[in-house]
Amino acid sequence: MKKIMITVALIFTATIAQAQKTFYEALEANGETAIYEGFSGISINDDGTIGIVSGKPAVTITVKKLATGQPVGFEANPISESYGGFGMSEISDYGRVDSYPNVMTIKNIHKRGLDGYMVIDDLLFKISYIPSNGVPKVEDVTAVYVMVKDRTEAKEDSGKKKGGFLGRMKAKLEATGQSPTYKYIQTVNIEKIFNDYVTAMKAKQASPITAQDKKDIAKIKRAREAGDEEIKRYNDSIKATPEYKDLQRRIKQNEANYQASELKNTVTLRNNSNHEIYVGRAGSSNPGTRISAGGTARWSCDQDAYLQKITKSGGSNAYDSTNIQVYRKNSGCGNTVSIN
Repeated sequence: MKKIMITVALIFTATIAQAQKTFYEALEANGETAIYEGFSGISINDDGTIGIVSGKPAVTITVKKLATGQPVGFEANPISESYGGFGMSEISDYGRVDSYPNVMTIKNIHKRGLDGYMVIDDLLFKISYIPSNGVPKVEDVTAVYVMVKDRTEAKEDSGKKKGGFLGRMKAKLEATGQSPTYKYIQTVNIEKIFNDYVTAMKAKQASPITAQDKKDIAKIKRAREAGDEEIKRYNDSIKATPEYKDLQRRIKQNEANYQASELKNTVTLRNNSNHEIYVGRAGSSNPGTRISAGGTARWSCDQDAYLQKITKSGGSNAYDSTNIQVYRKNSGCGNTVSIN
């Protein structure tokens, strides 16, 4: 009898796992016209319900697919605000699902925190941390998006529990003036729903994938690689055009003209001494141009240059130009003048 009971329990667990909708199945079942009301600042109460700090812009959610039909991500767009959109895709450099086709989470593998998303029926969770090799935890949920729909039946069921927690909570929420979705989500045992779903999905993901699943995974990988290849092909095609080549020619010519102009309007001062020197304009008490021992520096061709001496330590007036002239204006434009 014990063996029979164990077998029945295993079959029951497997049935629950198979019944769970995957990430994409849930979103597609809800439909692209479904509206999700967002809530953030989530905390888990002792009874498994959630506390909410603030709202987020309501969104509609679209599953993103390859042309061949394989889902690769999602996109959430605000319906009335100019901000609040988000999403993630496997075709990007960093978005990845945890298991295909039995997707429980999609996450950003670039960030150390591995933040991402999970969908349970009509609830989308934003999660701050999803382990690389592990399962998400309800305490890491930072926001939840709840599908807006008629929940009259659920409210009536809750109300039947006279004197119970849900009945008292329902009466309290009805007095707050908040949206029906807000009232609903605060009566739900999120902790139980979340943990039961994770357990069921891990069991579902343990099932072997089919040959078709392997083909679909290969298509997703090729599409991701093709993204980089397509960018390279596009860039190469641009570089091959006469317009691009002419632009590069003009850039080089402009650089050459600039360098020629610089040479024409400057003189190179070479310091042949074994110590650094400073060169400044006549009567200047500000730091001039520093030239290291054996080094060179550019100097404006139409300006006289004088050696400077240090008059005090620190400050902007620590240098004074002497009467030792090392260059006479317009006498060496484009050339090198040595200072010995």
